[in-house]
Amino acid sequence: MALSSSLYAGVSGLVNMGNSMQVIGDNISNVNTTGFKGARSTFQDIMSTSINTARGSSQVGRGSAMSDVAPLFIQGSFESTTSPTDLAIGGNGFFMVTNPKIENSRYYTRAGQFHVDQYGYMVDPAGLRLQGWAMEAQPDGSAEIVGSISNIQLSNSSPPVATDQTTIAVNLDSRITGPISAATLEDDYVSDVGKAAGDMTANIHYEYKTTITVYDSLGNTHDLTVYFDRTDNEREWEFLVATDPGEDNSVAHGTPQAGMLMRGHILFTPQGQIEAIYGNAGNTTSAIQRYNGGAWEDVTYGEHNYPQLVGFFLPPTGTVDPTTGQDMSAQIMELDFGAKATVDRTATPPTVTDWSTEAISSTQYANRSSTVFYDQNGFGPGFLESINVDSEGVVSGTYSNGRVIPLAQLTLARFNSPTDLGKEGGNLWRQTTSSGAPITGQPRTNGLGSIAANSLEQSNVDIGTEFVRMITTQRGFQANSRIITTTDEMINELLNMKR
Repeated sequence: MALSSSLYAGVSGLVNMGNSMQVIGDNISNVNTTGFKGARSTFQDIMSTSINTARGSSQVGRGSAMSDVAPLFIQGSFESTTSPTDLAIGGNGFFMVTNPKIENSRYYTRAGQFHVDQYGYMVDPAGLRLQGWAMEAQPDGSAEIVGSISNIQLSNSSPPVATDQTTIAVNLDSRITGPISAATLEDDYVSDVGKAAGDMTANIHYEYKTTITVYDSLGNTHDLTVYFDRTDNEREWEFLVATDPGEDNSVAHGTPQAGMLMRGHILFTPQGQIEAIYGNAGNTTSAIQRYNGGAWEDVTYGEHNYPQLVGFFLPPTGTVDPTTGQDMSAQIMELDFGAKATVDRTATPPTVTDWSTEAISSTQYANRSSTVFYDQNGFGPGFLESINVDSEGVVSGTYSNGRVIPLAQLTLARFNSPTDLGKEGGNLWRQTTSSGAPITGQPRTNGLGSIAANSLEQSNVDIGTEFVRMITTQRGFQANSRIITTTDEMINELLNMKR
């Protein structure tokens, strides 16, 4: 008889319903677990056995078996937080983390509750280190990833950056028709008649001056002062760029010329815009000059096509930089008055063929002389104050010196078969043969999701759905238990036939 088979069919149902209840219990217990992915159990029938019937051979099932317990990788909702290192993934992908205590360990997680440890690494609550690429600033100001995927480590300090480009835009009063001083700015600067060399007085030696602070390679600050004075020529102004003579460590140190850096003239159009910048008064083809090595020489032009001056804020090293021909301590800076030169670099020496004004430019209008804009690209040393992560996973640090530096970019990984990943506990998954190799990349590329900072992904478990499954599982368990008790009664009846 098949009564024993029905007993085992009922037992298989009890086992499967018990396992299913375990899956449901695990889901509900993790309803508040960050990044948790709920699982679903599915069943299949067991291969049937054949029996003889009136119409021939028929099949009778022998119970059920659990076919699969698969995680459901659907998006969980986001919870807003106050920590900028709390991260959530919107879309496909996993964070990659490693255990520093286990060599070549790599795990995957959707839980983005990270913080910065004492060594500067971004880690999860268990100390596993988040992985990504280091980033490096490029000459054009952008940042690019460098090297291979490694642990993300943030620098707590920002080294000083020497100034190599300055911008000064002024308005020079067009109502001034003649020079304040009959002497040139250079002659007034070096003169010691009634004053010390390097001292200049407004409305006696010059008409207007403006000052900008720049940085050397050690983060020390220095003032660049630009003096302006009208010439006898129409719409022409003379300028002289100087620094504190006591901070000039060039060969001019201790001489009346100490501190002088650049000299030239600016010619304005009748509309008040820059027409040309040149060296000698009245000669628009002459070169702007800079003081270098104890003598005046024609300026060179940097990669942005602005004239370059040479400053010696640090003592000379005696070693020549082969790329510039200057001492290694020389600080070469471009000076932008708001006009860019068109330089014919095929000529020897390179010559300026034209000047084009920019959006922010020096002018000569009928208004009092004033500084319109100034800027420079150097920085002093700074310390990390805050961290920001954008939607592409770029981790930027804001430092006390005002710099915002891209430091690293997160790496995300996805799998062709994420349901075959192995659970490791602690919100971690590991790669398996069935899941395939990880497909890594930057967020928002290669089918990977975006990053949301100040957010955590909540569990995707739906309690209502789980309760419905709990009810159906309980009823299934009860029904299978009735199969066993009923079959037992039938066997008892069979045994009682002998009495």
